[in-house]
Amino acid sequence: MTLWILGGLDPTGGAGVLRDRRVAAELAPALEIVAVITAVTQQGDGRPARSLATPPARLAAALAGVPDATGVKLGLVPTSCVSVVAAALARVHAPRVLDPVLRASDGGDLGASVEGLLRLAPQVDLITPNGAEAAALLGELPRDDDALLVAAGRLGGAAVLFKNVSGEDPAWVRDRLVSGGRCIEFRRPRGPEVDPRGTGCALATAITCGLAAGRGMLDACGAAIAWLDTARTRTYPGPDGRPHLASPELDEV
Repeated sequence: MTLWILGGLDPTGGAGVLRDRRVAAELAPALEIVAVITAVTQQGDGRPARSLATPPARLAAALAGVPDATGVKLGLVPTSCVSVVAAALARVHAPRVLDPVLRASDGGDLGASVEGLLRLAPQVDLITPNGAEAAALLGELPRDDDALLVAAGRLGGAAVLFKNVSGEDPAWVRDRLVSGGRCIEFRRPRGPEVDPRGTGCALATAITCGLAAGRGMLDACGAAIAWLDTARTRTYPGPDGRPHLASPELDEV
């Protein structure tokens, strides 16, 4: 039973594969974790982020065992890596979740593209865009349920969890899942805490852990959202000066 994590190496540890590993170790301790680095990034030094993609041949070799995965979570996939990753995903029959990373939260080009993400979309079971990512992928920011259903259909048939795309009332957070022809809303009061680094990575990984454990899409998304709402109230100062999600192993240090 193996959970595969593909994404960038963020040296601050707040996001990317290092954050994903921490989340998976907390939520799915019975699973072996295999992390495959698609790019090494430079972030958190006050300058726009930069990225160096893994050579495609090396990445293909690292993904040789992915067909045996129990679940696959994808983060940053540079455009130069898309063909290799798409070919690998086509051999996977386990749940596959894509967090469509386009840019670093601090700004800067990480080598990913809308075109590359659209090529990967038909190869996954769930996509988890925030508002900016949804607008980039779809050319618009859908608001009502009917528009969300139509928009999600343009992403290759995957379920889509639109993260807080309807923010008319700043006192509430509204995530909406389009799955199986339905639009389900996760609505709750917005907490007073600051937004820590890596919440998109953490949420997609938590959902993948739930799907790998056999939960249905709605249950896995709901449980992951509830977990993150609690987790984001416990943070610690990261080396980049931003709050990071706390982790059980950090509490023991």
